[in-house]
This record gives sequence, C-alpha cells and structure tokens, in this order.
Amino acid sequence: MIIARVPSGIPGLDALLQGGFPTNSTLALRAEPSNPAEYFQQQFIAEGLKHGFPAVYCCLSRPAASVIRSLKHQGFDVLEQIANDQLVFLDCYSMHKRTSTMGVDQAIQSKIISVTEVDDERALQDGLASAVERIPNLKGLRAVCESVPGTLTSKSAVEIMRWGRKAFGDLRAFETLTLHTFPVGIREELFGVMAHDFDGIIEIREERGIERVRYYLNIQKMRRTDIPQKMYELDTENALLSLRSIQKIM
Repeated sequence: MIIARVPSGIPGLDALLQGGFPTNSTLALRAEPSNPAEYFQQQFIAEGLKHGFPAVYCCLSRPAASVIRSLKHQGFDVLEQIANDQLVFLDCYSMHKRTSTMGVDQAIQSKIISVTEVDDERALQDGLASAVERIPNLKGLRAVCESVPGTLTSKSAVEIMRWGRKAFGDLRAFETLTLHTFPVGIREELFGVMAHDFDGIIEIREERGIERVRYYLNIQKMRRTDIPQKMYELDTENALLSLRSIQKIM
C-alpha cells in the first residue's frame, strides 16, 4: 500500500525513511539534552513551514524566546510566520506570563500563549486549543512537545498518556505530525508504558571520545517503513543537523 509521506527537514533522513515521515504519525525523539536534539525539533518545524504546513511548538524545557533565537541561529527567521499565526508557541516553561515573553519584540509577545500551571491538565489542554484555534488552515499541522516526562513530574504515566491522547487525537483529521521528546534516563518506566502509542521512535545517541563528541541516529521503529538496524552518524555543521553516510551496525 502506498502511504503519504512528508519531508522530515533533516538532510539524508528522508531517503532512509523511503520518502519522509508517514502522515498522521505520532513520533518520539529520545535523546540527552543536546544541540542535535534541539536542531532536530527546530528543523522539523521549519521544514513544515517551508511547505506551507502550520505548526504548534509546546515549550516545556525552555522559554519560547529561546526557541525563536535558536531557530534564527540556524537560518530560520520565523517572525513572519508567528505574526501570521502559521507558527504558534505555547509557553509552558515560564512560571509567570511576564517572563514567558522576555527577549522578543512586543508585536510577537502578544502571540505567545502562556500556560503558567504546567501540571494543570485542563490548562494545558485549553492552551493547546487556543493555539489551534488561531491557525487558519490546519492541514498538515506539525506539533512539537518538549520533554513531557521531564516536566510533568507529578503526573502518572496513565495521566500523561490520557493528556496526549485528548490533546492530539482529534488533530489526526488534519494529517498532523506530532513530535514528543523524551530525555534519556528520565522516568524510563513512563516511556516503556507509552512506547506502544508511538508510530515512530527515533533515538539520538552520543559517544564521547578524546577529541570530540560524536552523535548517532537510530530509528527503532517507524510505521509502515522498513528501517535497517544501523546507527547513522549525525553532522551538526553550521548548527544544522544532517545524516552522514557513515553507518554503524548496532
């Protein structure tokens, strides 16, 4: 069966994925907090915007202003998309509305949706609903949620799964791609419970040598995609993530 796919935003990855991510997929990115993990999330969003797909970025591990600056550092100036409600930030990191918009232009500040009670399930759902309501056309929507298990520490695995299903389940009608990041080593039992819910699981591993740190990408599973069980070295030149041809058998 032919399955619709969309580009990932990571050079070299789409060829491995037989054309890109399957549409209507919920993906997990497992990685230590690192630049490559941030680059992956940001390039995923920027690639969608380039093709006219709207995006929601749920900041749980850093403020929205930091993500906007990091995107610009990679060469993705997204201020116009934010102003036009093509990219909506949900700031669940800053505990006060005033601090959630620090460091960005006043015109952009009003566009950032602040959720100051991150452990309040209803507040999170209302914030996401507000973000979605702003977007004029949801077709091909991309959503990023940073470090869900590392942030919602007072929630059980079942509660977090319930929130994820409620928050993003209805969006599948719009061919939505959702990317959740999971810090390696944090609440591993939670990931074990949730793993079967994901259509794809991607892992970024690091190896520390004497001279440098090397990063490798491994795709543990991807819906309707045959993936070789190998790790692929990642290049981070110019703050842009790409797959190198060097492979490492697991």
